[in-house]
Amino acid sequence: MKSKCLFLLIFISSSCIEKIDSQSIIDPRVFAKNEISLAEIADDIRYIPLDNNIPIGDIVLAKFTKNSIYVKISNIGLIAFNRDGKMPKKIGSVGRGPGEYLYCTSFDVDEINQTIYIKDMDEIIKVYSKHGNFLRSIPLKHFEPFHFNDILISNSNLFVFEYITMGHGKFNWLVLDTLGKLIKKKENSIPGFRSGMGADGGIYKFENKIYYWNMYNDTVFSISPDLSYKASYIFPPGDYRMPRSPITDRSGYIVPRFIFETNRYLMFEYFDKTRFADALIDKSSRKSFINYLEPDHTGGFINNLDCGTKFRSISYFVENGQEYLIGSVNAFQLKAYVASDVFKNSVPKYPEKKKDLEKMANRLKETDNPILMIVKLKR
Repeated sequence: MKSKCLFLLIFISSSCIEKIDSQSIIDPRVFAKNEISLAEIADDIRYIPLDNNIPIGDIVLAKFTKNSIYVKISNIGLIAFNRDGKMPKKIGSVGRGPGEYLYCTSFDVDEINQTIYIKDMDEIIKVYSKHGNFLRSIPLKHFEPFHFNDILISNSNLFVFEYITMGHGKFNWLVLDTLGKLIKKKENSIPGFRSGMGADGGIYKFENKIYYWNMYNDTVFSISPDLSYKASYIFPPGDYRMPRSPITDRSGYIVPRFIFETNRYLMFEYFDKTRFADALIDKSSRKSFINYLEPDHTGGFINNLDCGTKFRSISYFVENGQEYLIGSVNAFQLKAYVASDVFKNSVPKYPEKKKDLEKMANRLKETDNPILMIVKLKR
């Protein structure tokens, strides 16, 4: 995880990036620690309370499509809502029966074919209709991976990513068609080694490319629509990176966790030796910003748009050319914060939005489902 962090940090360092598609060296050791608020990067925030007909816990990941919101919940699986957060329905179900999955490790939605793909922990991808009905399975075990981790749909091709787990990984990625036939593969070039660390890596899609990394590689690669790939970012050696040796403690290393890229910013969450942080790099000015998180991962960017709870991004999407960040907050946390003196005495950029937030919070029950926070980025 440390290397992952490192790579993320590097990846976003402002001093070395000349062009997003160019090969760049980024050094996390020169990362500046400036704070930034939401009003500096965004001009609107809205909230979507999620229907309580299916009680859910903490949100791991949320994805927006044209007509739906898909939310991954660790103990429940995948839930689909309409764009207003209503009419929830389970996509498949957790279990060991036909058409069920043990655990949703990753998912994506093919809007062209109206299908949902769920990567199960037993090296099988389960395919469902938009109504949540099971369609077919795509087995992955015959590729003999150590363990596949993430999946992503692009142009109706299915990308399957493998990170290095316990020092092992056969592939970086596979590209399959919608029936599971192999189109292309990229094998892992790092020889096996002993390690007690699990898999860490990540993927994200920006514009027409897919970016991926693993925590032991010094390179962030991008895959183009023609399935060619190249090194997009290189990060230098240093003792902040996760070593290829048997260790059991990640403290003391820089460990990336999530990353997003927008037109203006590189954004990521990482573990910086002793604490979690949300970081942002302005790709034009090269200036970096950091907002630290609490041990429970709450916190993040100061919300001075309506003076609500701090904002931690968990996903990103583009709609009609407009960019958005997605975050979430639990109902009991929001209610407690709105009732606090800190909120009451705050002065937001948009006073009317503060009033609307207070009204919404007063309508909530502490046991209600989480609320999605949608931040509209400045153009």
